[in-house]
Amino acid sequence: MAIALQPYTIRHEVFNREQAESACKRISEMGFDGLEYGLGYGKGFTAEEERLMYERYGLRICDVYADLEKPESAMALADMYGTKYISAPGMTEQMMMSPEGFEAFAGLLNETAKPYAAAGYKLMYHNHNQEFRNFASLGGKPGLDILIENTDPNGIYFLFDVFWASAAGADPAFWLRRLHGRVRIVHFKDFAIDDQISGSIGSAIPFRFAEIGRGNINWPEVTAACRESEVEWYSVEQDHTRGGAFESARISLEYMRNKLNIK
Repeated sequence: MAIALQPYTIRHEVFNREQAESACKRISEMGFDGLEYGLGYGKGFTAEEERLMYERYGLRICDVYADLEKPESAMALADMYGTKYISAPGMTEQMMMSPEGFEAFAGLLNETAKPYAAAGYKLMYHNHNQEFRNFASLGGKPGLDILIENTDPNGIYFLFDVFWASAAGADPAFWLRRLHGRVRIVHFKDFAIDDQISGSIGSAIPFRFAEIGRGNINWPEVTAACRESEVEWYSVEQDHTRGGAFESARISLEYMRNKLNIK
């Protein structure tokens, strides 16, 4: 098990090569094991220069983003960073509106994954809350179930986001177990019912993004489900922070190491 930082968390802190280098040093010193897809994109690095920067600070890359229509170059990029996991594209809003749309998208994923699966690579579909849309015509079956049932388990994995499952009213531990063997990277971020906004039954729940352990998610149960489901990477992500992004990352990491015993 390893803990990565999702660079989206610190997107407002890193704009150039010097800041990327400084961020890598800081992330390493905090005790993170790696990053998702890296910090160097669009900041003047060649891919090799970026790889060497991570190597200097002992940071591994757990997955990459690439042009999936160019399998050879996408797989070469993954090889350079030492990973077999490549992020898949998301669904369009129109496809999410019907069971047929989910089925069609599953078919597209399967076709896209064929050259990757044949070479031992895994494409990962990243959920948000929309995949938990329930279809009355199917007795309340959620869209995520349609994707699970209609995608090739040898080619399509899931980058499971605990926060967005919780935001949809779903039980993330249940879905991690439902996806047993098909999740290698999980996004950890806490879902907090906001303590500074008044709300009442019948109104929208006032939620916010929070550091791990400072919200409403049952993290011991989620972590147990991750272990059962053979998760390899726990990726800390927080879309918005009230304090500094690096401080937020530190708080989450310390909770995960000390309270959840993720080592």
